[in-house]
Amino acid sequence: MATVDVKVKWGKEKFDVQIMLDEPAEVFKAQLFALTGVPPDRQKITAGTKKINDDTDLKSLNLKDKQMLMLFGTADEILQAPTEKPIFVEDLAPSDMAGLMAAGVPFGLENLGNTCYMNSCLQVVNNVNELVESLSNSPAESTQHSDPYNGLVVASKNLFKRMQSATEPIAPGNLLMQLRLNFPQFDERGEGGMHMQQDAEECLSQLLQVYTQKIKTAEGKSFIEDLFGVELDVEVKCAEGDEPAVTEKEKQLKISCHIQGPTPQPDGSSKGGTDFVTQSISLGLESSLEKNSPSLGRTALYKKTSKISRVCLSLPKYLLLHFVRFQWRQDTGKKAKILRAVKFPFLLDMRDFCTDEYKSRIDKWRNKEREANDERQAALRRRTETGTAKDESESKEGAKGEEKKEETMEVEGQEEIEETEDLWSTYELTGVITHKGRTADGGHYVAWIKKDSGKWFLFDDAKVSEIEADEVKKLYGGGDWHMAYMCLYKRVRRPLDVTKYE
Repeated sequence: MATVDVKVKWGKEKFDVQIMLDEPAEVFKAQLFALTGVPPDRQKITAGTKKINDDTDLKSLNLKDKQMLMLFGTADEILQAPTEKPIFVEDLAPSDMAGLMAAGVPFGLENLGNTCYMNSCLQVVNNVNELVESLSNSPAESTQHSDPYNGLVVASKNLFKRMQSATEPIAPGNLLMQLRLNFPQFDERGEGGMHMQQDAEECLSQLLQVYTQKIKTAEGKSFIEDLFGVELDVEVKCAEGDEPAVTEKEKQLKISCHIQGPTPQPDGSSKGGTDFVTQSISLGLESSLEKNSPSLGRTALYKKTSKISRVCLSLPKYLLLHFVRFQWRQDTGKKAKILRAVKFPFLLDMRDFCTDEYKSRIDKWRNKEREANDERQAALRRRTETGTAKDESESKEGAKGEEKKEETMEVEGQEEIEETEDLWSTYELTGVITHKGRTADGGHYVAWIKKDSGKWFLFDDAKVSEIEADEVKKLYGGGDWHMAYMCLYKRVRRPLDVTKYE
């Protein structure tokens, strides 16, 4: 690949940068972003009298070694790697392992040759307690060749059982063998005979596909659809003719979050773009397609709009978000990565993505929750005021009456909550799979997991380290550090609007 070494002057600072001339200009801009913190959409780069835009062919600039380029633009705060070096469990002496186990520090999975994509997925699955329990209760006991899926379920069951009581990192060899037996794409090898890097999202999707078919509820329904299933009300309407809209329902196990850059404006500025996961979700729920129009008698453009409806009488217990960061580039013949930063919250409210009927029911329930909370607060105030009355005996009787009234209110409120659990639309972040690198067939995957203890851990294959929750905020993207590729959210009881970006 042709390269040229240049100098880039930004304010009073100068940087030595190696430009890959065969790559698009966006890659060069991403390099500058990593060095300076100036977002690509805010960069103005000049090479002499020539301006470097996103669509500039770098070869056409005829750049020379040591040539000075100028960069203009204001930097954002650069997302830095952790300042403190983590301590990994496999670096400790055996005498310290027992202390780690007592403290609840988990153990990781060994990398068996470009298997970080699988290891990160398995750590996320292992954090879904209901799924691990259902696997442990699975009747499958052998890896009979007549049913390959059965072998993958058994391998999963045995691996997660070992992970619960591990005293050292585990080599997931049997599960890897079963995965490659069922899905040959994960057995792909490169020129040197080494197994190639694979896509973590594809791996997790295939695992869930197998579990969907093999793990059933007592009623014979798919247990996985109960956990992750999202039912969508889909409207498809012709954008070019006056046709009645067609409505249908779709089911899926994850929500795709599309990422869009800013739109260039006539004055040379840019506007818009996805900065928050809620925008990415909205973008993923709207799409366009071309199909034959009966009224026009030709192929026409249709707009497809989706809203979350009720599935199994509730929103799913877990929400799986997939950031669509890789796009196929015809010019390079590779999947290129979208580096744009997209913020995601620790608490996510999905109410705005539901159907109008569903939103109305959620709002009514939230209003009742607010009223019940106001009543409880008023009862406490009345009890405090009663306690300061002159007649001590009446005060005691009044306090008892208020306590009894409050207890009744809480019981009645709890019964109502249990009957309307499907109206909890708030989700808490419990896991993140990140990718570090520029292409889908390279780089490195790790998992960031919040355990039931409330502690966050970084699972880098066999290396495991406890981290602060603030480290997760550095995974939004925008540079060469780890960035979120998939997020796992768990539904929690939070009646009020809570989606906040810190």
